[in-house]
Amino acid sequence: MSQSADLARAQQRFARRQRLVRWRSWLPWAIGGAALVLGGLVVWLFYFSTALAVDGVRVSGADTVPVATIENVAEAPVGTPLAKVDLSAIASRVRTIPAVADAQVTRAWPNKVVIVVTERVPVVVVTDGSRYELVDATGTAFRTVPDRPAGLPEAKITGARRDVTIRSVVTVSAALPSTLRAQVRSISAASPDSITLNLGSGVKVVWGSSDDSARKAEVLSVLMKRKATVYDVSAPDLPVTKGEKR
Repeated sequence: MSQSADLARAQQRFARRQRLVRWRSWLPWAIGGAALVLGGLVVWLFYFSTALAVDGVRVSGADTVPVATIENVAEAPVGTPLAKVDLSAIASRVRTIPAVADAQVTRAWPNKVVIVVTERVPVVVVTDGSRYELVDATGTAFRTVPDRPAGLPEAKITGARRDVTIRSVVTVSAALPSTLRAQVRSISAASPDSITLNLGSGVKVVWGSSDDSARKAEVLSVLMKRKATVYDVSAPDLPVTKGEKR
């Protein structure tokens, strides 16, 4: 009886070991199959299901550009799975808006496209006598307004090389100390090499080209300690004053 019981127990242990061996041999296949199914579900959920499809746009950073304009130009594909949206294409379209300097586009799961815009900041207003163009630090004219904005130097540009001249004027304006920039009534420029600052007091500053603008600004700050009607810093190492007052 004891031998029969021992034999039965041995057979049971052998059977369990066999089942364990078979289970272990099938385990990688089971895990691989489960991972494949799970991966298929994830792909379907993100790329084909409407559960994670675009249902709107969120815009930030827009102060002067209407949000509706950005949304219309962005043309975010509502109803398209968010994972399939071409973010760089949306950003490129938004950057075509004149007043937008840059745009970054990201996904906000589960359903939103987020657009963060950086607007151009005017540093000079260019006028031809009938309209006013806002120009940013890159020399890009991005908006026309009917009235002159307060607090910006007014640039009167003449001559054929208008775009180059505007960029030169912007460089000069950026180099001016804030106290001096506040005194500038207008900037006249017939070419990139013939820039003149007209101060509110009737004083003129002959600047010349935008080359060495930082150096010219330093020289002018010292030169203006003398009372004069004209300051010429076009050659900063040989500055000239005219109409000196005592």
